Amino acid sequence: LDRAAASRLADAILTISQTTAGGEGNFQFCASFNVPPKTPFFPASYHEGASPSFAIGCETSELLAHAMPRAGGDLPRAKALLVDTFTDQLLPLQAIARQLSQAHGLQYDGIDASVAPMGDASPLTGSFESLGLGSFGQSGTLAAAALVTGALKELPVDTCGYCGLMLPPLEDAGLARGAADGAYRIHDLLAYSAVCGLGLDTVPVPGDVPKAKLAALLLDVAALAFRLNKPLTAR
Repeated sequence: LDRAAASRLADAILTISQTTAGGEGNFQFCASFNVPPKTPFFPASYHEGASPSFAIGCETSELLAHAMPRAGGDLPRAKALLVDTFTDQLLPLQAIARQLSQAHGLQYDGIDASVAPMGDASPLTGSFESLGLGSFGQSGTLAAAALVTGALKELPVDTCGYCGLMLPPLEDAGLARGAADGAYRIHDLLAYSAVCGLGLDTVPVPGDVPKAKLAALLLDVAALAFRLNKPLTAR
């Protein structure tokens, strides 16, 4: 853990918040820890090596809404439905990617099957709560997050990147409502990232947060990333 580096990252985040309209420049900046190259989600994405390649990242939160409510609260069935639903959607995409790879002589690195909210898709919170474990943020949320990412690890496709669950309060209507209502806190999201990946994504913090406090939070994310040997970011 590098305290000085965390302080510099915190300083960058605060500077961006003060020099861009509404602080929205921080949507294009993140602190990344243990993130491998060829992860197809910005702003953490980067490439290494002389030869170009490509990977695919999808916004798949609607697939959760399609699969999880049909389980009727049966957790093994929910996981099986998730595996089947994602497989049905991603195998055709993989076939196209492999064809493009051969046609253009570009290495295909795989699909990051991470669950990411998109536009007006059904809220992630509704999918979680359909399992009957309680409201998002209560006990059972971490178990639901682990179930989702466990399903992603079993997909019969070439995967890369995070292959986890993104829980961005500013990009999902249900998560936004939960944040406004105090249903969960930043450290709850950090705890979920221990089993679901990604870390802290589009998490709003007060503009006057002390730099030392923000740096300490970044060190918490880094500690999880390297202790659990998983890619995590903070945005």
